[in-house]
Amino acid sequence: MRPQSIIMFERLFLGSLALSVISFFMSYESMTRQIENEAALAELGIGGGIVIGSFLFSMAVYLLLWFLIARKGVGLAKWVLVVLLALSLISVPGMLAAINIVNIIGLIVYALEVAAVIFLFKDDARAWFQGGEPANPDTFD
Repeated sequence: MRPQSIIMFERLFLGSLALSVISFFMSYESMTRQIENEAALAELGIGGGIVIGSFLFSMAVYLLLWFLIARKGVGLAKWVLVVLLALSLISVPGMLAAINIVNIIGLIVYALEVAAVIFLFKDDARAWFQGGEPANPDTFD
């Protein structure tokens, strides 16, 4: 049985991915216009397809990390997620500079991801990653 911290991680993380999908659809046209207006990218023939491709690739990576963490207990995947989250948080100041609905959703996504990752460092989650019997989370209250 999976520990409570891993279940909470899973709920928060999958919720953040669902909001990411919503945000993607809301901002797709804007991102596509930005790429099409970039002269260097236009010369290379890169268009709106790159937006979809990069989104699908990133979703595949995050879904793989979710599976490895929440279903298989792979500790390395936890650290890869931590690094990716830390790198992605660099964009937060820019999001705060231009407040709109897409950026607000993006901030909520980051908040959910940070909350999800925090659950990966609870005692019962540590046992999960070590392959042992998870500790009873009520013990630590």
